[in-house]
Amino acid sequence: MPRMRGRVTIGPLDRLISPVQRRNRDWESVLSSQPTSPGKSAAEGARWVDPFKNGLALYTIMLNVGIGLHALDVFIIATVMPRVVRDLGGAEYYTWATMLYMVASIIGTAAGNPVRQMLGSRIGYAVAALVFAAGSAACALAPTMVMLLIARVVQGLGGGVVLALSMSLISELFPPHLRKRVLALVSAVWGVASLLGPGIGGLFASAGFWRGAFWINVPIVLLFILACTRLPKKKASQTAIRFPYLQLVLLTAGVAAVAMASQVAHLWAQVGLLVAAALAVALTIKLDQTSDNRMFPSHPLSLARPIGTANWVMALSSVTHSVIGAYLPLSMQILHGASDEAAGYAVTGLALSWTIASMMTSHIHGQLAMRSIVIGQGLCLIGLAGMALAITDLPFSVIVALNVVVGAGLGSSNLHLVEASMRHAPAGEQTTTAGAIPTIRSLGIAFGSAGAGVIANKAGLTDALRYDDVARATQWVLGIGAMAPLFAMICAARFVRMVSVQPKAVAAD
Repeated sequence: MPRMRGRVTIGPLDRLISPVQRRNRDWESVLSSQPTSPGKSAAEGARWVDPFKNGLALYTIMLNVGIGLHALDVFIIATVMPRVVRDLGGAEYYTWATMLYMVASIIGTAAGNPVRQMLGSRIGYAVAALVFAAGSAACALAPTMVMLLIARVVQGLGGGVVLALSMSLISELFPPHLRKRVLALVSAVWGVASLLGPGIGGLFASAGFWRGAFWINVPIVLLFILACTRLPKKKASQTAIRFPYLQLVLLTAGVAAVAMASQVAHLWAQVGLLVAAALAVALTIKLDQTSDNRMFPSHPLSLARPIGTANWVMALSSVTHSVIGAYLPLSMQILHGASDEAAGYAVTGLALSWTIASMMTSHIHGQLAMRSIVIGQGLCLIGLAGMALAITDLPFSVIVALNVVVGAGLGSSNLHLVEASMRHAPAGEQTTTAGAIPTIRSLGIAFGSAGAGVIANKAGLTDALRYDDVARATQWVLGIGAMAPLFAMICAARFVRMVSVQPKAVAAD
């Protein structure tokens, strides 16, 4: 906040920040002054209005807008791409617009923590948003498909960094007892985006103005950057540190290999690319552990450590919903005769039930919350295995209901898992742990989608999309995919056992 001798200047955005915060120069004392109900722990006393009180309203809104920009873009662009291809040509690159954005956003999320270390949260957040806006404008102005694809890479990089810094700032700005409420609001943003995105994209597509789907981001981002100036001033690292270029190059190669695995037809080429990708990711993590500007927390995939075990649950959860998203719409259309819209909204049921479950369980804490992490993965296993068995024989409505069960399981598990990861992170690594969560999830989605493609290929799925081929491929994908929530449930139980024997307050918030 700008200060002058004898008085304080207050701009329009300051009105969202309470007088309590303006009077208090110590940011940490504001965070520690959150009210709680008598006889309850701080977490149990948290209400939905609390993330909007005591000077936190602007930050709550800003974080959700940042995540919302990324979420809406995912759903809007998928809807307008057919119109883009008709306008610019390049039908052979139809899936590349989404694929390249996904690759770039994973690299962006991985770069989030190094960017925060080098630029600080405020400047890093604003720069990332500006990159996203520049990418959006370049997409809107693109004269050819090749230029559009390049612009999508820029857009994805900016969006990925915004996503990672948003998760970091949840850990940095909000006291522990409010984080579940904030994370539930973030989940609600994804649910709303899954509902509004296809409709907004459809409006632009039907109006013949697909470029508007990209232009719509720019004014929102400019307001978002203005809001970034109100973030608490957190300085960049004062020591000389290097940007982890080598790790990011390796990770880019690994993620690109995953993406290419879904584009090639030969089975052994797909398997080879996935193995190469796994090795590249493993080497990236190994090099990162000795870096002075790390992308991941210590031992991020070690099953001997709580955070590593939690990250496996998150990655496997992402595999769970990615295998559903990859082939459930196709099976609904071919096996059940559903329209494109009906098949799309059947899959959207997972996102909505995820959001509702997150909101409804955000008030639980302690042992009940720990049990919810494990039980949620059990629901995912029941829903996914049920779909594999019922995809050809049971009615459309039953398949949708089983998909909703999976979403409810993900919502009731992931919310508490993310909060517990932040709380039980090693001392000094809380923000790094939070910022790495989007990368871990994105890697799960990438490997899950590519793995589903390999399984479908092996099951005999062809461009002819014959009923028997689609039925067999979907059953294989969903059946083998059910191993993801099974292993996630085992890892979740292990995580709960690990943290139950740790001291109650591990993280120094």
